[in-house]
Amino acid sequence: MNEKELIKLYQAFFVIGDNTSLKILFELERYGEKTFTQLRDNLHINPSTLSKKLKLLTQFELVAPDKSHDHLRVFYTLHKHQRPLRRVLDAVERLSQEL
Repeated sequence: MNEKELIKLYQAFFVIGDNTSLKILFELERYGEKTFTQLRDNLHINPSTLSKKLKLLTQFELVAPDKSHDHLRVFYTLHKHQRPLRRVLDAVERLSQEL
């Protein structure tokens, strides 16, 4: 891995390491795409905090926004890295059970 790839990986782990970000990622991984309102209501996250976390997760291409359903609401889903991200989330879940 070159230096640029390592920095990007470090940043992604920094984002994933946040409790709220993990909640969002696990929700999307387990239940599929959700709107902002569904995430807010299901996870009981302050709207301001949720907005900031979704923006960050989107910037790091961990979550993808999609407006194509009805052009009114944004649906969030795991980004193109679904398979490796699911492996990471599975590993995190297993680790948390062993700690």
